[in-house]
Amino acid sequence: MSSLGTPTAGVGIHRALSVWGGTDVGSKREQNQDTFVITNLGGRRTSRIRSPMDVFLSRPGVLLGVCDGMGGPPAGDVAAQLAAAAIEDELRAAASDTARTPGPVLKRAVEVANAAILAEATAHPEERGMGTTCTAVLCTAEGLSIAQVGDSRAYLLRDRRLVRLTRDQTIAARLVDEGVLEPSEVVSFPFRHVLTQALGTEGHVQPVITDHDLRENDRLLICSDGLHDPVDERTIAAILASVPGAEPATRALIDAALAAGGPDNVTVVVADCGPLDRSAR
Repeated sequence: MSSLGTPTAGVGIHRALSVWGGTDVGSKREQNQDTFVITNLGGRRTSRIRSPMDVFLSRPGVLLGVCDGMGGPPAGDVAAQLAAAAIEDELRAAASDTARTPGPVLKRAVEVANAAILAEATAHPEERGMGTTCTAVLCTAEGLSIAQVGDSRAYLLRDRRLVRLTRDQTIAARLVDEGVLEPSEVVSFPFRHVLTQALGTEGHVQPVITDHDLRENDRLLICSDGLHDPVDERTIAAILASVPGAEPATRALIDAALAAGGPDNVTVVVADCGPLDRSAR
């Protein structure tokens, strides 16, 4: 495995993260409008990787993200790529603030991404109507900060138990919260994919920010709805619990989505968490 960076001398704690990402157009779509980002904010840019990578989690951290572009001909792929690049640029520019206050900085980065997409659509009218979901995860040795807009998801597998770390921002999820719709009815609800917010569709966006701890042997999954829509969470959990290695697990999840019909672009990022190292190197 190659390395995106090395622990910095004097940094109090760090741990290794083994990461792989993959995306597939699926069986029904002509174009892949998803994108993913995996980058060490203290090192070089790497948005698409071709071999599993070990990343040392030292400050300011590692950005993992999935953006699912929408809008069809109006350039959903452009919106997804703009969002991923803008978030990375903003986090890099924030530098030490990213390490001290990851949640607020990540929120600001997503807001900047929203503005970047709107500016692009203003400059290029043929792209108006584009937008994207965004689930961005800032990983440090201490834990995770997650920013979500839309319905791309983040999961954590711990002790073979899968926990969803995000909540879909859809009409269906809102109706479930309000007691109008039963959870079992979501799968047949005709508007289950309609988002309540997305990047690039409105001047104001409200990313949901959550913080979580990180432990040795945790496995993190970030994915577009091209995975979690056709593949149920029990199957996702079984794959994550039984397939060792970030790359094989990523490929197995994408294969499961394709075997279930591949109705949409499918994008997956899997990260395996190593032990905490408190020694300065």
